[in-house]
Amino acid sequence: MKIRLATLVAATALVAAPFAVAKQAGAAPAVTAPADAASTALTPAQRDTLLKEVAASMEKVKTASGRFEQLSPDFTVVTGRFALSRPGKVRFEYDDPSPLLIVSNGTTVAMQDSELETTDRVPLGSTPLALLLDDQLDFKTEAEIVDVIQTGDRVGVTLRDKSGEMDGTLTLIFAGAKRDLVGWRAVDGAGNMTSVELSDVQTGKKLSPRLFTVKDFEDE
Repeated sequence: MKIRLATLVAATALVAAPFAVAKQAGAAPAVTAPADAASTALTPAQRDTLLKEVAASMEKVKTASGRFEQLSPDFTVVTGRFALSRPGKVRFEYDDPSPLLIVSNGTTVAMQDSELETTDRVPLGSTPLALLLDDQLDFKTEAEIVDVIQTGDRVGVTLRDKSGEMDGTLTLIFAGAKRDLVGWRAVDGAGNMTSVELSDVQTGKKLSPRLFTVKDFEDE
């Protein structure tokens, strides 16, 4: 169970959200945090402005769908489709041969493994998705801000769970003048890193509510 929850946090961090997506369709740039050596030194006021800009950008995205590519700590790459409906709902459907499906219905997050025929659920509030799927984002009050870096038109915001219940950090990567979220990087307590990039994103489309429901195998 612990391994499954770690996978869920890394895969959706959410997302996890974001979670929160790039508003322009097309391939997203490589998901890497801005390089420290080339980054602009930020004043506290500039930091606060950037945090408000990226939060406002994410809040504007009420529905979104597209593709994602995930690089795991063992350097394996998996792909899939995602759909998001703010507040609280998101779906990550992995392409074959991965058996995983991750869905938040606004209350709980379910990770389903079709190969093992298992479904694990955790409260949405115990995952990074709670922050990324909120319709009123406030990074400063809802998370511990570890760092804010800007390089050119790219911004990296690194967050840590304020309660201390979840180890590791989550770095959200934004690009362009509109501060579009293009991906994220999750590092767990052991230093294992999972990166996700978004592409072919469409926003504002009506999504079926059935995308955000998951049936247990015994109910099918």
